[in-house]
Amino acid sequence: MNESLANPISHPKRSVQAVAIAVALALSLAAGVISLWRLESWHATGMDMAWYSQALWLISQGHWRAYDTVVGYPALADAGSYILYPLGVLYGLIGQPGILLIQVLALSTGFLGIFYYAQKYQLTALDLIGWLLLYAFYPAVIGPAFFDWHPDVMMIPGFFLAIWAFENRRLRLFVIGLLIASATKDVGAAVTAVFGVGLLLHKATRYGIIAILIGLGTVLLDFFVVLPWIYPHGVAVWAVTYGWLGVDPTAAIVHLLSHPGLIFDAWTRPNVVAAVVVLLLAFGFVLPLLSAFSSPYGLPILSVFAFNALSGFDPQIYPFHQYWIPAVPFLFASALTFWPKIRLQTKWLWPWAMAGLLLFTFTQASGQLLTYHQPYQRVLRNMSHRIPPNAPVIGMNKDIALLANRSHIRLIDGSDIASSRPGTYAFLDMNDMSNELVSAAALHHWFHILRANSHWKVIAHQHNIWLFEKR
Repeated sequence: MNESLANPISHPKRSVQAVAIAVALALSLAAGVISLWRLESWHATGMDMAWYSQALWLISQGHWRAYDTVVGYPALADAGSYILYPLGVLYGLIGQPGILLIQVLALSTGFLGIFYYAQKYQLTALDLIGWLLLYAFYPAVIGPAFFDWHPDVMMIPGFFLAIWAFENRRLRLFVIGLLIASATKDVGAAVTAVFGVGLLLHKATRYGIIAILIGLGTVLLDFFVVLPWIYPHGVAVWAVTYGWLGVDPTAAIVHLLSHPGLIFDAWTRPNVVAAVVVLLLAFGFVLPLLSAFSSPYGLPILSVFAFNALSGFDPQIYPFHQYWIPAVPFLFASALTFWPKIRLQTKWLWPWAMAGLLLFTFTQASGQLLTYHQPYQRVLRNMSHRIPPNAPVIGMNKDIALLANRSHIRLIDGSDIASSRPGTYAFLDMNDMSNELVSAAALHHWFHILRANSHWKVIAHQHNIWLFEKR
């Protein structure tokens, strides 16, 4: 066993260890409670919670290739997310609250990574707790922790396990960690391959070759075998994210090679620069970079930043979204590796100050943190219970998340109102226009169409919450 794991921690003391563990547990519990309350107060969204919930529900019902009707393609076509299949089987037992708790547990494994480096480098008590807070409030952690559910969070335990296993020469656990990360999404597989290149450059040949085989093998399997079989149109989100570069990844690479100036233009967009500043500010901009390229962790960090910065999909660039998760374990591993080399007695102030600043920034950016006011929660719940379990449902973005366990659910639009079959229900809370993907004017327009259309009958309405059925 590695000496750093065999020997007890001398700094911080055991009493402080207990405090640090309590802090980690409290932060995890808070994230779990807030995410559950967001769901139960009807503030989760269709375009994340509902579509993933429907995908997991379909898998739990044995419909492994069924199309997710919220987005219009099979779950696997989103980004090669194989992890949805074992989670889908589990979803049949634990439902939406259960997968939110799994998400919190997955993100909380990052605390174990912090504890590992605290033990390895004998961090002080103030250092340890400061880094725990910094991790909890890091944009790519706190955002996904509170808002809906994403399979991306499984990259946290996957990559942290792989990093720990590499540093302690545990080959089997290294493979398991990389398999988890690669099964999460195509980007996890790509980062795994890049990690392998970094390992090769640092003379960890055996580990590097294994990582490249796992990562590159998964990407090739996805693009040339699985996706053409399950969804001939290719990666469903490509047109939205990287379609501006080419019709497919090969065309995009050729286009970038022939027009290299596009890379600079993309990377210097104001929103990209702002995202990079927010993500690196926590580490004083240079802390992870000082050790990143003297370790195998620099290339994975660079690849995630470069990949996201090329996207034409603005939410992918936003620092509080899940798209930056693949970089998180490598950022913290490289930063904590360099941290003991800083000799300043007051250095512990930095993670504490940055944690506070990031939490403040998040509350300003998100609008709400601890509470989601829902005065009509009981009305919404009672009306939703009037919808038969197998009936198709159309609704607003924030009103369909809790209705996702069915074979047909869609975001409302004019075509659905006209073409949906008899027996379809329309569910709308017209009090709250938050978390919507279209304008309030459009929602009011479709609401008035429903009211005026003789084929749609009002089943119930109370406090401006409406339930229609198509006859």
